[in-house]
Amino acid sequence: MCRIKNTTFRDFRAGRTDKHTYHRIRNAYLRAIRKATQDHWNTVVENTNPSSLWQTVRKVLRKPPASLATVNGATSFEDKAQVLRQAFFPENDPPPKHQPSDSLDGFHSVTQEEVLKALEAVPPNSAPGDDTLPPSVWIRLHKIRPDILTDMTDWLLRSRTLPTILKRVHTMVIPKPRKPDYSVPKACRMISLLPTLSKTIEHVALARMTVFAPNCLSPLQFACRKGYSPLDAVHLILEKVHKASHDKLYSSALFLDVQGAFDKVLHQRLAEMMTNNNFPPHLVDWVQSYLSDRSVRITDDAASEPSFTPIQVGILQGSPLSPFLFNVYSSPLCHNHQRLGVELMVTYVDDYCLLAISVSWQ
Repeated sequence: MCRIKNTTFRDFRAGRTDKHTYHRIRNAYLRAIRKATQDHWNTVVENTNPSSLWQTVRKVLRKPPASLATVNGATSFEDKAQVLRQAFFPENDPPPKHQPSDSLDGFHSVTQEEVLKALEAVPPNSAPGDDTLPPSVWIRLHKIRPDILTDMTDWLLRSRTLPTILKRVHTMVIPKPRKPDYSVPKACRMISLLPTLSKTIEHVALARMTVFAPNCLSPLQFACRKGYSPLDAVHLILEKVHKASHDKLYSSALFLDVQGAFDKVLHQRLAEMMTNNNFPPHLVDWVQSYLSDRSVRITDDAASEPSFTPIQVGILQGSPLSPFLFNVYSSPLCHNHQRLGVELMVTYVDDYCLLAISVSWQ
């Protein structure tokens, strides 16, 4: 099945078969993998006793510690939070203030259908932030009084602002799995728990911004875009490698993970890039309001900080908008990859693959 899928993909890329045929064969291949995996684990469960079963579970599904004992030598929660804040939210000089525009060119009123789609895009089990309200509250409210959320979202986008109360973020410290040393900050992932109302407004704004994605995003950016999946990125890389091998050429690939990518985004630079790529001024201004005057409170399973601390740079990991904004921020790298002397540069958010093809290994 893998060989058939790969052949169909090559035919699809070459225009010899249609998209629906390729998707049908690809989905059948993925279903076969899921079924084989399920059959394997069913066999494991049926052929083991309770003690050996739990040994298998602990071996395969190793969980990281619920909370970190020490981080860079810090043992108390207050000291650990300070270390993590310096690592993930470093203090910088205040960035230059964005000068908002009074232009509403391209703005159109928010509709009830837009808000409903945004509410449906928020996972029903999404963890609430400082508001402590689950998404189901806003869904029920919209069913009873659809004008409330619609008018509020319309006013926020029209006035290019987001209230400070929706910018307070609970940041959960999540240890990454399978890390050899959990005493260093890079073994953690900081997940932002946002107010669920904020997530709904973000989805409305995101749907409007994606209309302008072709203005700046490269076809080689395979993240948070309809029709661009990680599987497509892998197929594209393999196709280039197989073609080079057929032509008696050599392929070399370098895989990169940008450390702390979201935490280093400069807000003013992002505004300049959005403006240069013809995003409407009201969306640029709203994004700047959305990113500015943020404050975070670090939390883990054991304790939580007593107050919120302001942050000045970066975009939030866990926000529906963040992957798209980072795609916009990093798009010049993809457009100018040939300057690096590589045949192909494929990205998935902050993961990069640089592929070079040459007549020899030198």
